[in-house]
Amino acid sequence: MKFKELFETISPVFIDAKSLSITIGLSRRFFLFSMAKNIINSLEEDPYLNFISLLKSYKILGKFLYGTISEFHRDRNKLYFKKFFADEHLYNLVKGDVEKLAPEFGHLRITIDKKGLIICDNYQKNKFNVLLFTIHSGSWIPENLRKKMHLTNEQRYLHEDTASNELYCNLVLKKNGIWIDNKQSRFACDFNRPQPLSVYKNRQEKWADEVWKEPLTGSEVKELQQSHVTFYLALRQIIDSYRFNIIFDGHTMADAKDRSDISFGTQFIPSFYMPIVLNMREKMMELSYKSVSFNSPYYGGNILRWLKKSAPDLFICSMEINKKVYMNKAHNGVIKSKLRKISHDLGEIFNIEIEQKLQKNGVKPGQ
Repeated sequence: MKFKELFETISPVFIDAKSLSITIGLSRRFFLFSMAKNIINSLEEDPYLNFISLLKSYKILGKFLYGTISEFHRDRNKLYFKKFFADEHLYNLVKGDVEKLAPEFGHLRITIDKKGLIICDNYQKNKFNVLLFTIHSGSWIPENLRKKMHLTNEQRYLHEDTASNELYCNLVLKKNGIWIDNKQSRFACDFNRPQPLSVYKNRQEKWADEVWKEPLTGSEVKELQQSHVTFYLALRQIIDSYRFNIIFDGHTMADAKDRSDISFGTQFIPSFYMPIVLNMREKMMELSYKSVSFNSPYYGGNILRWLKKSAPDLFICSMEINKKVYMNKAHNGVIKSKLRKISHDLGEIFNIEIEQKLQKNGVKPGQ
């Protein structure tokens, strides 16, 4: 239920003298009703406030912190912030991100889940806005579950989207939109799988034969899957509160024989938008990426499938960047100069709004 609908549902109770067991004069009733309408108008003007209000209506706000990056940077060593997270390792991961972002992006608002889901708001009304996901960038697993895991940290590292948050973040931070990042490892809960498959079982995934050396209990699985529920609930509120020009799911992929440098996942894109993606592929190839493919080997996961059902007309796309393009040969370290180049190049292919304006004025991009 959107906030306006929620208000229309509760407003008769709010101003009904009998239900409040007090007497409210007609003029005061009108004043209260006008004040409430002004609150609604403010919420509709500011999608972020609407988003927070929707979270409150679902009674999950207690699991979130929200404020500006600067405010969290100021409070990063305070006890309330440190104790909010599931453990100290996760706290340090989030704290590190806040410290990196604060100097340049301190004015932006973020919403933080206790398990490391971070929603960064740089939405600009009437601008070109991207909804960006980097949901496989995380590496955190609760300590009690790490002890049961068969995979080593090094093995997990090969399949987690190392530094994908740094590769893609500028699509929102230096442009406009909402960025959803995740500090929790896909090996704890994978948001890009349906809920029954979100906590991996042994031999569930082709690339991860034995995940657990000791089976998880029912309560442990349920606890992990709760973060999957929270993610999709928050995503629903975001879709209800904001309007996006493109929804972009950013990933990286392990190197393998015949894999391209870059691959776009186009399974869920309406055919109307395919010329734009073709143009983006051409730009990437002009920027020295030797091979840029479609749907090889991945075409998009559960998030995009869910969004396609919820909003079939949206421009929904995913991208996989081969780790060989920005990591060392052993794939155990990032080459920062290459990472910065890719991040810059991604911004170039997303200058869609600028190009449209130039073309309207008869100017070719680059002139």
